[in-house]
Amino acid sequence: MSNKNIKKQYLGLNGFVWFFGVVEDILDPLKLGRVRVRCYEWHTANRGAIPTSSLPWAQVVMPANNASISGVGTSPNGLKQGSWVIGFFLDGEEGQRPMIFGSIPGIPSHAAHEDNKDIGFNDPEGRFPSVAHEPDTNRLARNDANNAHVVIESKNHLKANNIVIALGGGEKPAANTWGEPVSPYAAVYPNNHVFATQSGHIKEFDDTPNNERIHEYHKSGTFYEIDKLGVKTTRIVANNYTIIANNDHVYIKGVCNLFIGANCNTYIAGNWNIDVAGNKNERISGDYKQTVSGTTHLTRAALNETSTATSQKYSGNYTVRYDQKSEFHHEGDRKIFRGADDYARHDSGVNYACPSDPTRTSGENCDDLTVPTTPTSVANGG
Repeated sequence: MSNKNIKKQYLGLNGFVWFFGVVEDILDPLKLGRVRVRCYEWHTANRGAIPTSSLPWAQVVMPANNASISGVGTSPNGLKQGSWVIGFFLDGEEGQRPMIFGSIPGIPSHAAHEDNKDIGFNDPEGRFPSVAHEPDTNRLARNDANNAHVVIESKNHLKANNIVIALGGGEKPAANTWGEPVSPYAAVYPNNHVFATQSGHIKEFDDTPNNERIHEYHKSGTFYEIDKLGVKTTRIVANNYTIIANNDHVYIKGVCNLFIGANCNTYIAGNWNIDVAGNKNERISGDYKQTVSGTTHLTRAALNETSTATSQKYSGNYTVRYDQKSEFHHEGDRKIFRGADDYARHDSGVNYACPSDPTRTSGENCDDLTVPTTPTSVANGG
């Protein structure tokens, strides 16, 4: 800060000249957070006589927990055109070097209006104050029954309900659906500490006894909220991207219910290891297709398979070995076609072919056996 035009006797040695007024310009060309203030009793309300552009730039004092150096801390300040402020003049009665201590909330008698844009001590853009006859304190901090903040109703109105749980979660009785919790907001003044921006972004740190919360809200509707028990609700109204540049570890102690409203595409560049300590249940309403470029290894204690129709084709060799008894039961016809040699060997034991089986219906040329239709599905044999 340049010290020219500051007379030494005014630096705390020759009185203290203070003011209060209304911010009319926040577009500091130096981007230092300076503002132009129209000061009561020092400036007239007639912008024709003293236009906003003729008001001196006022430096804003930042709190001691703000470094205000090299981009560290909060910047710029939160003043808006129309804010009431209090401060003092560094140059005393000269009144050309204003410095602002802070802003002054109140209860505006009227909202900003186009008709007041040319009158001093008003926002030249006609935006603030946006409401009249209620405190400047944010509605979320006040929680007045007759002036509820729109964000609470909006969040509860858009919350997701009746989200399907796969296979009822395997529970008895089945838990078929779940839903997003309602907002736990129940602030009591003056415990809720609210930070809000002019576009509608919000942060809340609510210290209301027995209802402590943390809430961060984007004007689009995306938010997260943590209630007094530590339950966290997150809603993202558009796309979500998560990039993890190294390892990721996720621990879910309880049940995980996952609902995907469209397709799910999963690509794994390495191995995929799944260890299920209990049962695995799958229900597929459409087709099931699987392609294995290598060898498939299956180890089962037992296999129970039910299928309305099965079609298999093996492009290579097909070898089956049963170390114990093998039974096949056909309720309908059974047709076998061999395109080359047939080798059969009964190594030991007794052949229990039933002598009462029906006789053939044709001669030895087997013309009644037709070649089965070639299956369309392909499985690589090994």
